[in-house]
Amino acid sequence: MNILYKNPNELSSLITNTYILSAVTAVIFLLIAMLISKMIAYEGGKNPKDAGRRKVWFWITGVIATAAFFCYNFFFVKEQIAPNPALRDSFNVCTAVSTGLVLLIYVVLGFVLSRFVCQRGKFGTVFPAK
Repeated sequence: MNILYKNPNELSSLITNTYILSAVTAVIFLLIAMLISKMIAYEGGKNPKDAGRRKVWFWITGVIATAAFFCYNFFFVKEQIAPNPALRDSFNVCTAVSTGLVLLIYVVLGFVLSRFVCQRGKFGTVFPAK
């Protein structure tokens, strides 16, 4: 594996990029969740289950986003840091915080979009106003 980050200055830029990538990852997976919710057809009748399916897929997509981001950082990015315990520990903290940030941005943005922007659309059933 190629060592790209050998000193604290280089690691600082990596940490900044990791936080930016966490926000981008959350938005991309939220768009995927919105696309999946649009693909689930409305059901008629007394007991429609389409809203429940959209909620389940919203949470599945969120878990996949969080797990994929963590695995990417842990298995690919961490290996490019010099085997200095201080640098690796600093990046481990960044990995934990940025992974939590993915889930937080995903849920908060999903709530805002579902509740206020896409109220009358299919994605509005993920967090219904009623």
